[in-house]
Amino acid sequence: MIYSLSGKLSAKKNGLIVIEVGGVGFKVVVGKNAMESLPDVGSPVKLFSHLYMREDGLELYGFISEEELS
Repeated sequence: MIYSLSGKLSAKKNGLIVIEVGGVGFKVVVGKNAMESLPDVGSPVKLFSHLYMREDGLELYGFISEEELS
């Protein structure tokens, strides 16, 4: 699946961020600790991720470190 994302942080609000990777914007759900650790919008960023599949859609969760992902 999607293990990590590296790109430009293009939006940040209410527990959600958007990371632009190669022209595609990925919506990522992040926790409070991750949100506070992220750089300003427009800065490069890398997050580790977990793709959660549900009946009604997909959710991508982001984590600052591999340890936090585990």
